[in-house]
Amino acid sequence: MTLQDQKTIPATPTWSFFSDSYRYSGAVKVQIGNNGKGGTLLVQVETSDPTFYIGGTLYLFLEDGNVITCTDKNVRSISDKFIQSYYLITPSELLLLKKNKLTDVRFRIFGTDSQFSSRTGFFTAQNKIKMFGLPDKSYDTVTDLKQLFN
Repeated sequence: MTLQDQKTIPATPTWSFFSDSYRYSGAVKVQIGNNGKGGTLLVQVETSDPTFYIGGTLYLFLEDGNVITCTDKNVRSISDKFIQSYYLITPSELLLLKKNKLTDVRFRIFGTDSQFSSRTGFFTAQNKIKMFGLPDKSYDTVTDLKQLFN
């Protein structure tokens, strides 16, 4: 994972979660990196307007019903049409993520949308791998995190 200051840290593969409500691309890219003190969560989506940003409180929903609340630290970047936001994950939150699959990410896109732009507002992305004609699969986030934070 490349951070905003161009520093590189080891990270999980990029998981491409699926959002029924964010129709501009439908894909929400999620990745967790090992920053040495805990984790860094990267969430990115493609948007029509580079002034839009992911901000506010973000929620990680786990398979066992736990919810991790991530507070906005105003760390953002833009790459091509992708808006990116970074959130910190504490060591105790990492323990939960290493035991339970990450099932959903709830986030908010801020900006002034128009009739011809991508939408703003609240969106939920699900841990789904959508393949035409095949049953939905999901990412094994637990195994990826155990390998990263062993």
